[in-house]
Amino acid sequence: MRITVVGDFADPLSYLASQRVAQIRSLGLLDIEWLAVEADRLRPMTGAGLSEAAAERVSRLALPGEAAPRAGLRVPNSRAATAAYAESFTEGVPDLMRVALFDALWVRGQNFADVDVLRSIVFGVLNPDRPVDSIERRLRANRPVVPLGDADLIATSRRLGFLVSSGRGPLSLAGSRRVEAMREFWQAHGGLPLPLVVAEDGVSADRTRGGEDALRWLADRLPHGASEAAEPSAVPAGV
Repeated sequence: MRITVVGDFADPLSYLASQRVAQIRSLGLLDIEWLAVEADRLRPMTGAGLSEAAAERVSRLALPGEAAPRAGLRVPNSRAATAAYAESFTEGVPDLMRVALFDALWVRGQNFADVDVLRSIVFGVLNPDRPVDSIERRLRANRPVVPLGDADLIATSRRLGFLVSSGRGPLSLAGSRRVEAMREFWQAHGGLPLPLVVAEDGVSADRTRGGEDALRWLADRLPHGASEAAEPSAVPAGV
């Protein structure tokens, strides 16, 4: 069975879904593909506060051991985070990038709509053995101009965290196409509330669920009491 989950890095329910996907994968129960979309294109880049009522609702849906977002957290637009996730497939680290982006916002309260903040997050994922502080000033001061077609310089620039443009979009054609494809998949399944879960077995019709129903479906895939986080944060502490 092929399972696809669609989420938004700025959506607290998608944050819960990401944690459940991590648990399911760690237990070897299902092979799940994660797609990311910018659901609310009108959300301010500076963010909108998470209300106490919304935080309480999400907390009630969290399983024991799952982290839930706190009230008052400013939740920025997810355009840049979605672009970074799309580009992470080229680097072979989509799972680590997914966890890092969710943790950056919902655990550390970082504004990943700020491209400099996002580059430090990406750098931490791509260079797990190097302290982010050692390159932070260079990331903030420099905007490398990469000669067209220079593969070595492009690779170096990407390794330094430059996966997203100053306009918060993907830097490569492959990344742009992936962003479009992920959104098209979501819209093709009705643009349901996130997270979206689509289960395809190749025989029966797609089983599509959105929102709280999708979260319950993911919870039902877990053995009773299996609620420990399975994937460690990919971002060094203190970033």
